[in-house]
Amino acid sequence: MKAALLKSYGDVDQFEIGDIPAPKPGPGEVLIKIEASAVNPFDLILRQGFMAQYIPLPLPAVLGGDAAGTISGFGEGVSGFAVGDRVVADFAANGKGAHAEYGVVPSTSIAKLPAALSFEQGASLVKAGLTGRQTVEALGVKAGDRVLVSGGLGTVGRSAIQYLKQIGARPVAGVRPERLNEGRQLAGEALDITVPAASPSFDYAISTAGPVAGNLIGNVRDGGTAASIVPVPDGANAGNRIIIRELYHRTDAAMLDAVLASAASGELVIPISHTFPLDQIGLAQSAVAAGAPGKVVLKH
Repeated sequence: MKAALLKSYGDVDQFEIGDIPAPKPGPGEVLIKIEASAVNPFDLILRQGFMAQYIPLPLPAVLGGDAAGTISGFGEGVSGFAVGDRVVADFAANGKGAHAEYGVVPSTSIAKLPAALSFEQGASLVKAGLTGRQTVEALGVKAGDRVLVSGGLGTVGRSAIQYLKQIGARPVAGVRPERLNEGRQLAGEALDITVPAASPSFDYAISTAGPVAGNLIGNVRDGGTAASIVPVPDGANAGNRIIIRELYHRTDAAMLDAVLASAASGELVIPISHTFPLDQIGLAQSAVAAGAPGKVVLKH
């Protein structure tokens, strides 16, 4: 099968399109013919080798954590799915990822793709949709609570904001000054996250943008809580004056079903800014590195 192979850690010139054997599903696994996959910022970190100490990849490696396609086969013990079902899949970072013609994942890592959504839309929703919801749930917020979300116009930030609105909370988009109007249109309220807070005014916050994590923490009152998917700067939480819950995305098929249902109903919208063919994976990763204002998707 055709796959985008990372030959060695480094720049995008380390990718090549090559042929490798198609994977075979084992017990509890599903084989997917992949129609679209998304490029996430974490893929760039993997490509450059910054996580090699913790996640050593078998080179040449196939990257890609988010995919959409159709079920082509499955191993023993899989129920609830049939060959030909349209699905999305949450791939692990193990070098056997989604940037290929076929991929294998546990059946617990897939969800059926609603007919209202394209394969490209499905691929764009997996980790962004899950992570956004997981940050909200980590805070335990309820209807009426006011929550600051940094990186509010990024894909995870958008997911969190739209879920907060769905449960009746009051999101505030933390954005750059030139994007305040966009932030207000999305969340209803926005603030300039690039400047330090004059005084803390939030009990809850979600940090999705590393460069402004310190400013976000400064907006939270003593004893408040922040959920963060980015590293907390040294000294930003002096004296541990707020509670910080550092999160890593986790696979959750039931939550993925809910994400897809919200997208199909129009409650959740993750814009796709760029679409490339699979053999232009280098351009796709470069678009993510340049700060693409939406999801970058590969069509297979």
